[in-house]
Amino acid sequence: MKTFFIFYNFFRKYKRDLIASLFFSLIASVLSGAPPFLYRYLVNNFQVLALKTLFIIIGLFFIIKLGMIISDNLFFHIGDHAVANASRDARIKVFSKLQELDFAFHVNKKSGEFISKMKRGDNAFSAVHYALNGEFIGELFNFLVVAVTFSFINIKILFILIIFLILNIVFSIYFLKKNMEARTKFNNEEDNISHLIVDNLINYETVKYFAKEKREINNLIFNFKKWKKAFWDFSITFRKMNITINTISTIAIMAILYIAGTAVINKKLTSGDFVLIIAFIMQFFPGFQGLIRRMREIVKSYSDLKDYFDILDYPLVMREPENPVRIKNVVGVVNFKNVSFAYFSGQEALKNINLEITPESTTALIGRSGSGKTTFTKLLLRIYDPTMGEVQIDGHNLKNLKKEDLRRMIGMVPQEPILFNNTIAYNISYPKDDVEEKEIIAAARLANLHSFIVSLPRGYDTVVGERGVKLSGGEKQRLAIARVFLLNPPVIIFDEATSHLDSESERLIQDSIEKLRQHKTLIIIAHRLSTIMKADKIIVLDKGEIKETGIHSELISKKRGIYKLLWNLQTEGAVI
Repeated sequence: MKTFFIFYNFFRKYKRDLIASLFFSLIASVLSGAPPFLYRYLVNNFQVLALKTLFIIIGLFFIIKLGMIISDNLFFHIGDHAVANASRDARIKVFSKLQELDFAFHVNKKSGEFISKMKRGDNAFSAVHYALNGEFIGELFNFLVVAVTFSFINIKILFILIIFLILNIVFSIYFLKKNMEARTKFNNEEDNISHLIVDNLINYETVKYFAKEKREINNLIFNFKKWKKAFWDFSITFRKMNITINTISTIAIMAILYIAGTAVINKKLTSGDFVLIIAFIMQFFPGFQGLIRRMREIVKSYSDLKDYFDILDYPLVMREPENPVRIKNVVGVVNFKNVSFAYFSGQEALKNINLEITPESTTALIGRSGSGKTTFTKLLLRIYDPTMGEVQIDGHNLKNLKKEDLRRMIGMVPQEPILFNNTIAYNISYPKDDVEEKEIIAAARLANLHSFIVSLPRGYDTVVGERGVKLSGGEKQRLAIARVFLLNPPVIIFDEATSHLDSESERLIQDSIEKLRQHKTLIIIAHRLSTIMKADKIIVLDKGEIKETGIHSELISKKRGIYKLLWNLQTEGAVI
């Protein structure tokens, strides 16, 4: 019931349209019950019927049918307006929730699975509205009209109708329950197929590099075996339900025709009454079977809606402070005070880190893979909170700052910048709203990227492709640096920004870093020690602990230091 509560909650702002559409659905149902009474009157009075009366009845029939057409279309027209707005609000709400969720959630999510859930959920939103608010209400009213009519004509017929209804409801509940269980399993397999396809499309380069196209196809074919089994398990519940409901309906119709026919022969019912009964059962039973089909659609859509709305219940680990602190003029002093951190798996990444990073200085973090460098930046960006201790900026615990405010204070140049499949200008301007063209060009110049951009046929309007695939590694890195220049934050992190670049690209990026040194707090994480030789402070991490601190000349002089060992390995051409 929670799912339906959420569903109708999205209609609250559009309740007038919803109520109006329901009203016209009800009017259409009322009118659909009138023609059988006209048939009855015609049959009972045909021999004495005046021509004028016939024209009146035909006119009434036309008015009723016209009213049904108008009411039915008004239901859909007004309902379309309500459901379009409500489903749009639902999509925005779910999308907003995904934006709000923590970095840790997005690291573990399967994009294809969520795309599948959102697509099914959006389709189910409209399906539930039309099935539940339209046909279900209409058929329920039709049953009431038929039941009341049969109670006046012949109580035995009403008794048969009620037994038919009870039996079908019992069997329907049983099969719908089975259907829902099978649908959930099928959805899981469908999500898995979507995940495999999206994952393949994202990683197409790896597939091509290793010529593993056949492997990917075979993997999809193998997973489709489980998908097919789940599909047939789901599909067979429909077949069983159809056979059961149609068989019970046929028996009920035969019983009603027998009782009504016997009553006519025995002169207890008129021929008009018999025609009325036939008209109602020919209208009611197909409608009821259609209603059962709609109930199946509602159950199927309910399962899809539940998966869709369940996204709204994913817990938010990194919560915003209730009373956030606002820092008016950020200086850029970073402090780690007795900071320790362990991942959810129990892996300890940082141990008792005490460190102050001062403004207008360059601090380098180095160490072997897994030493804790990347974890350091994630704590500073408040992607995670420390297990113990606290991280501060300008003396304020990061937990007391809004995440949006914090991340506007810190510019990040990641090891592998991921770009939007949009223009170069869009990607450079992304961190800042209402950016003028001259600002974008100025940022590109500072990042040593402008001359490359203007050499392109479309210049700043060049589309970079998915994840920036049309640009080289060095070009993507300089574009990421241009973003930081445009944002102009007091603290800037370079996370392995030159690790995979050629010497020319590295020189250009080091050039950009030099331009950023003034009036900034720079934090550089690097494997290439040539990148951080000029740093004001070098921090050597090993197994999550600070082992050495100093400048290049001091650290290189330590005979058995980690830094000296790494330096010797690099200068001798070895790989770390």
